[in-house]
Amino acid sequence: MNTRYTALSLAFVLLLAAVAPAAAATAPVGSDAVGDLTVTTAPATTSASAAAEAGSQSDPTNSIVAASDVVVLRLNASGVPAEADDDGTLLGDELEVSLQQTESSVGTDESAKTLDAAADTEGVAVDATENAVYVAVDLDETTFQQGNGTAAAEVGDSFTASATLTDAVTDGENYTRTATFGVVEPKVNFLDGVSEAPAGQVVNYQVATTLAPGTSLTFSLVSGTGDDTGAETTTQVTVNRNGRATGQFSFFTFEANEEYTISITSEEAGLNETWTGTAQATGTQTPTDTSTETTTSAPGFGVVAALIALIGVGFVARRE
Repeated sequence: MNTRYTALSLAFVLLLAAVAPAAAATAPVGSDAVGDLTVTTAPATTSASAAAEAGSQSDPTNSIVAASDVVVLRLNASGVPAEADDDGTLLGDELEVSLQQTESSVGTDESAKTLDAAADTEGVAVDATENAVYVAVDLDETTFQQGNGTAAAEVGDSFTASATLTDAVTDGENYTRTATFGVVEPKVNFLDGVSEAPAGQVVNYQVATTLAPGTSLTFSLVSGTGDDTGAETTTQVTVNRNGRATGQFSFFTFEANEEYTISITSEEAGLNETWTGTAQATGTQTPTDTSTETTTSAPGFGVVAALIALIGVGFVARRE
């Protein structure tokens, strides 16, 4: 008799051990496990699914997204299962995600652009990790609803993103978080003067950019300007997490008063910027104002303010 009870007890303990991990894995998400929603970005060469799986390298308070890049929404929430039901994705049932164009960026006589993300929405992907859920939206591939038709996101648009964890995975409540971002042109701007360089020396050129961290930029230097140019020197650099990139050029073969052209390009991002300058004899460069160190991120919305600080008033996209 004791042997029988011992066997039954052991079987019961083993059953509890087998069930406990599954129960813990499906425990409902409570309010204290749901944080804020932030906007990050991924390079234009990154697919939405890859961006969602990798998260992002950029500052999580970034509210500026280049039109060529992938928007990555990070919902800080722990305990969300990666695949909550049979459809293999969180979108639509357990997690509701939408983008609503802000009224201030809607053109005259136009309707606001909207997006209600679903499991089969083109250019949208989701991935859940231990502490966050990432939703990636590829602006080049995603189609928005606008009135009775469809439209794409454009430079000058701004959107309020909403992410809601529904009662399918929570403790019975729906938890919604929002964040706002603006769509801007892919741009770069030198932090220091580029119109003069010391002949016979090496110069490091640092730029700030609206493009996502991880974006590859090609820096090019040629002697001369316009159609009258000499040999080309190129260097490949990567945008860092602070939205900066540094290219190094040697002016050893340049003579004083020799003109040059510097270009920065990114085929994937549709970027092609060119500047011209003149090599100066060592010690004779004209003093230039140094740009103030700024950041590409801003808390809350801050799209216009951050863009002005980074690129300058002339590049701010305006809606007619």
